[in-house]
Amino acid sequence: MHPARLVLIWDILIIGTLYLLQGVLQGFGQSMPLYLASHKASWKQQGIFSLVSYPYSFKILWAPVLDSVYSRRFGRHQTWLVPTQFLIGVILFILGFYLDFLLKNSCVVELTIIFFFTCLLMSIQDIVVDGWAVSLFKNINPQWASTCQSIGQTLGAFIGSTVLLIFESSTFTNKFIRKPLSLPDQPHGLFSLQQFTLFWAVAFLIVGTLLLLMTLCNRRTNKIIDQVKEKEPEAKLTILQTYVDVWKLLKKRCMYKLILITTTFGIGFAATSSMTDLTLIKYGTTRDTLALISVPLIAIRIVTPVCLRKTRRPLVWFTRAYIPRLIAGLILTIYIFFTPQLLHTSAFCPGLILFLALHDTMVCLMTVSLFGFFAHVSEPRIGGTYMTLLATLHNLGNALSSTVVLYSAEWLPKPYAYSIEVGVCAILGLIWIASMWRMARGLGELSVTDWYLKPEKPDTPGTAKGISNVYIIDEDIFVSSSNL
Repeated sequence: MHPARLVLIWDILIIGTLYLLQGVLQGFGQSMPLYLASHKASWKQQGIFSLVSYPYSFKILWAPVLDSVYSRRFGRHQTWLVPTQFLIGVILFILGFYLDFLLKNSCVVELTIIFFFTCLLMSIQDIVVDGWAVSLFKNINPQWASTCQSIGQTLGAFIGSTVLLIFESSTFTNKFIRKPLSLPDQPHGLFSLQQFTLFWAVAFLIVGTLLLLMTLCNRRTNKIIDQVKEKEPEAKLTILQTYVDVWKLLKKRCMYKLILITTTFGIGFAATSSMTDLTLIKYGTTRDTLALISVPLIAIRIVTPVCLRKTRRPLVWFTRAYIPRLIAGLILTIYIFFTPQLLHTSAFCPGLILFLALHDTMVCLMTVSLFGFFAHVSEPRIGGTYMTLLATLHNLGNALSSTVVLYSAEWLPKPYAYSIEVGVCAILGLIWIASMWRMARGLGELSVTDWYLKPEKPDTPGTAKGISNVYIIDEDIFVSSSNL
């Protein structure tokens, strides 16, 4: 196998693993409110715990620091990744011994502080890994960055939420695993919360150690790359320069249009995204059933990014999937409307899985395409900050549309609130795609350098730049310029 292909596979494994760990913690944090509810937490306490997600809403504030403050000798990305991995591992290891106690005694404030700090560290890792992925795959195929993120975070979130909720449950384990195997019932599942937390604590520590060892073993590589970068005085920016660059990005005409598209496209799907699970629960579907239904959907969330990994026109796929997603949402809504009549029939779950699968395919197609475009246009010089800015705007638009939908649902007849909201959102979505179709296609046709603040100079033969997947061959050493 060609050395370049081996390095690509290695890069994919590294980035995919880091996104997987990130997804596990995200899913773990999303599962905590369910455990709090089982211990009779009040709505006020649930509201307090919801504060743990705030670091992701404001990570653009410290993204420029991560892009501009680092050790060249140690590695631009490893400077932040290695200590972050170790800190998260230590926090989870300590938490593992006290989590059950904190839950049973409703120590919500303490749990909120611990998970808030963990989420803060995860937001740092998210920024750094986004930037690293942009630089690693920029010269081969930027879509790999989005593919690794989608697959890694999807698998991680699945493990941290669905797998945890199902196999930590003594009821599920006794009924579907121990009983068929003629094993005696037990008061616990296949594993406990403590065991789950300690396992992933060790996983973070192991990955952090491997990153450290690989970095230390590549001292010579780092020196070579440092010599190259010394010829590029602007390769490393100051914090102030990075914040100024963010401001300049927001003033670009193409960025205006992308911000408009990114923050408004979700209005067509806001009701389906934010109200579907709540409506199913309202109609009598249990949390365990929803968790089990999500199992077959994991395949869609993995296969779809892989299918799009080679596309060079991500915004074309983004716009093509818009109307099919609206239609899939309407079909799902009609089926859910009849849930009270179908809930206790054998056809309910297979039908729900089918329509959720259709809907999730469109969701994945649009999400992977959009984030692939983000990776495509992000300038490697400030890759982490660039990706974080675009991702933050995307998340902000979805959050605002969901808030509006949930708030307005209070004013509608309760039995029909979900159906009415989905219908109104679908009409707004049709108006949106009719208005934004040409704009989105036009942005997709722009040159990559049109999105850069400082277009890169063309490479000259024998010159290695500080962008990944451009390789330096020194004697018998095959070196990736990613500093690993």
